[in-house]
Formats: sequence, structure tokens, C-alpha cells
Amino acid sequence: MTKHTVRRDGDKDLSFTGELIAEASSSPETARSDYSGATGRWSELRLYRTQGGKFICEQIGRTQWQGEHDRHSGAVCETEAEVQDFFGHGWLAKELYDEAGIEAAEIIE
Repeated sequence: MTKHTVRRDGDKDLSFTGELIAEASSSPETARSDYSGATGRWSELRLYRTQGGKFICEQIGRTQWQGEHDRHSGAVCETEAEVQDFFGHGWLAKELYDEAGIEAAEIIE
């Protein structure tokens, strides 16, 4: 277990002891298969589990553009469903869920 801090714009940062369990990132480069869809901008997602068993979600919107700043957000979640509420169900979030072993499909009987 390692001490981590997740920055959050407009809110208190989250400081905790835990482990990184999954991460996913898009790319600002148009020729790559993980292209973000926005030239000069990309996203980084990270999911941690705290020593106490909670999930910490981190999302960073990166930019290469002069005059713009990276955007930081994060949340504390009790359940995998809350994690999915935070990250949503876009392709990058689904990559994160796959790495974390989180079932993100709707189950139909």
C-alpha cells in the first residue's frame, strides 16, 4: 500500500493509502488507435482501492494548448456501480473496467 493524492479542481484533494488497480489513457495523436478525438487533448483515468476497501476514481483531462490547463476530478466510491456512475461507459472507461475486472455489461435474463 502506498500513499496517494488525487487532485480535484474546485474541491479538496483526496489523500489516502491504497493501491492503483487500473488505469487507461487516450492519446492526442490522430494516427493512433487510442486517439482522444480532440487534437492536443487526451484523458487519463485511474482507479485505486484504499486500505479500507473504498474505490478512489481519478480523471485528468490533459491539454497541450497554450492558455489551457489540465482538468482534475476525483471521487470516493463505495461500490463498482458508483465507479461506473463517475466514469460513465465510454470506450476509455470500458478499458479501465476490463483492467480492473469490473463487469460493466447490463445483464439480461
